[in-house]
Amino acid sequence: MVEMPGRVIPGGLLSGRVHREPYHSMSERKNKMENQEEKEIKLSVEEPSRTKRVLKVEVPTEEIELEFKKTYQNLQKKVKFPGFRPGKTPISMIRSRLSRDVHEDLLQRIIPDYYAKALEKSALKPVDMPIIRNVHLSEGEPFRFDATVYIKPKFEVKDYKGVPRSKKETKITDEMVDRVIRDMQERLAELSAYEDEDHQVVRGDVAEADIEGFVDGKPIERGKGTGQLIEVGEGKMIAGLEDGFLGMKKGEAKEIPVTFPENYHAAGLSGAKAVFKVNLKDIKQKKLPALDDEFAKDVGERFGTLNELKAEVRKGLEAEEAKRIREDLHLEIMDEVLRRNPIEELPEIMIERQKKALKESFKSNLHRSGKEPKTEEIHGVVEETVLDKKARRDVAWSFIIEQLAEKEGITVTPDEVESALGKRAWESSMSKEVLRDLYMKQVGSLEPFRLMLLNEKILDFLLENAKVTGEDVHETEGGGKE
Repeated sequence: MVEMPGRVIPGGLLSGRVHREPYHSMSERKNKMENQEEKEIKLSVEEPSRTKRVLKVEVPTEEIELEFKKTYQNLQKKVKFPGFRPGKTPISMIRSRLSRDVHEDLLQRIIPDYYAKALEKSALKPVDMPIIRNVHLSEGEPFRFDATVYIKPKFEVKDYKGVPRSKKETKITDEMVDRVIRDMQERLAELSAYEDEDHQVVRGDVAEADIEGFVDGKPIERGKGTGQLIEVGEGKMIAGLEDGFLGMKKGEAKEIPVTFPENYHAAGLSGAKAVFKVNLKDIKQKKLPALDDEFAKDVGERFGTLNELKAEVRKGLEAEEAKRIREDLHLEIMDEVLRRNPIEELPEIMIERQKKALKESFKSNLHRSGKEPKTEEIHGVVEETVLDKKARRDVAWSFIIEQLAEKEGITVTPDEVESALGKRAWESSMSKEVLRDLYMKQVGSLEPFRLMLLNEKILDFLLENAKVTGEDVHETEGGGKE
């Protein structure tokens, strides 16, 4: 199989679709004799499936002979053979010695050219680059090749207005606000050493210790820390490790046996029995600041009182909850629109590419979180059937939003892209220029970002035109319904 050369412009995040710029002729046909007319290529199109086409192309012998002749003449001007002056080497000698190179060079030049002609003649609009097979190039014979392409499925999106959706309302409780305030209080807590040198660790103390873990006598990778602060009883460490500090005194060393949980994320440690060697350097007590107006001022200068801080916290929680509800409703409506608009067949090449993109994205997220992809695969997170279903859903949705955008005249302007890019950069604590550079380095353009904004616009449009059904749903602090 010969892969087509050409430029690829990155497409949507949802579909992974690529858009190809039109091919430009790579053969200098203007050098042909004025009276020589181009022979029409022969083209037949096979339809193996609804979205797959095979273009069987045949170029007349006369056309190819001109290409061969021109190639040999160009080489004659450049190559040097012993005994011949530049430009005087017989073409027969060039043909006998450089025939293979000539064929390879010619294929690289003429396949894009004749593929473009065949595409124009067929009036097809592929969604991806072609796959070239069955190439036959020989002097004195017609030039033949097959180009397999995939096209958009034929369907018309319908019944997308008046989609039923749940009625959800936010409800932020005082307890939810207090929980956030307590977290702030914890972050502003002060640590101080005990005056009693013989103080033994109790729950709530913060142990400062050097620690190193071993499994079967071998050090655990990334299992060593110096001057680690461990709040005993907080429950953030492996079960048994924090309790192992109870009763210890400053300067004491100890080995604490633990067993890693069966679902532990790091490869090779699931269910493993380990020993952590700890050296307790100091014991600190945590003093929480009083919850008063001074505390509010310590959190931020713009807060004059504790009530003002609580009001701001409530406002933030309401915004987060509204965003979560909006995202839930988007998924709810998306599911229903997909159900109402089944697409019988999707281009398999897009399915495979989207599956690959999902895998890479998943593995990248795991690496950022310090987890090993193989462990997650064992637990079925990236099973092939799950990936296939998700990829098909993504690709189908990409075709639906493409039609919806055209039917409803929904667009994303350059100004909207710039505004959203600035907002996203601010949320990510980086400059707009840095975020723009990241997109350019990773995918070569801002097109994926624009398509993401278009998707959000279309989902908001569907949400505005949806039909509210059911009783009011109040979101509780646990995220459930009451």
